[in-house]
Amino acid sequence: MHHVSIPDFARERGALMRPVLSVNAAKTAVIAIDFQRFFIDAGQPMGNQHARDILDHANRLHAAVRQAGGLVVFTQHSVGPLPGTTGAASVPAAQPSSQHELLPGSEAYELHPDIVRAAADLCVVKYQSSPLHPGAATGLHEHLRARGIDTVIITGLVTNGCCDCTARDAFQYGYTAVVATDATAAMTDEEHNAALLNLAIYYAHTLDSAAIAAAL
Repeated sequence: MHHVSIPDFARERGALMRPVLSVNAAKTAVIAIDFQRFFIDAGQPMGNQHARDILDHANRLHAAVRQAGGLVVFTQHSVGPLPGTTGAASVPAAQPSSQHELLPGSEAYELHPDIVRAAADLCVVKYQSSPLHPGAATGLHEHLRARGIDTVIITGLVTNGCCDCTARDAFQYGYTAVVATDATAAMTDEEHNAALLNLAIYYAHTLDSAAIAAAL
């Protein structure tokens, strides 16, 4: 499990940037980023223990959001061709070959079996780091707006990659962004905490999963 360390100055500065967190569970969605075997399993290119350590925390938080009447959305990152095209994969061949294991149909692409999904959960395939970005080809922002969602809780992998991008896009689109510090993970403590520091100052509430569940 990551040792989370967000300096007091970051939290204090962040408190000046946004109001105290107030959550209406019915208007809240978890975006569970890329809980894929590629990022979790030992032996996979980015699999690591920190990712495996967050699975129970994520499952409990997702369950709490469901029980409170919120929405849970899982994403799967794909490097395959964009829908409706016959073009090349979204990650050029010049990029590291390990990226190409994130093609639909591969074991690495699949959601980890220890991540609990419910029948009412959504699952979207994304083609950019953030599923809210227009280039991700998910339609997720439009779907959330149609449901009246105003708060987005971010869990998943990796903190300093797709989770960071999603939090920033959520902020830019006018959502209240919340990052679960013990239900997101990076390759190292340094990367995890660096991302959380910047998010805490400018873009998102950064709280552990128990505190987020208590706010629902």
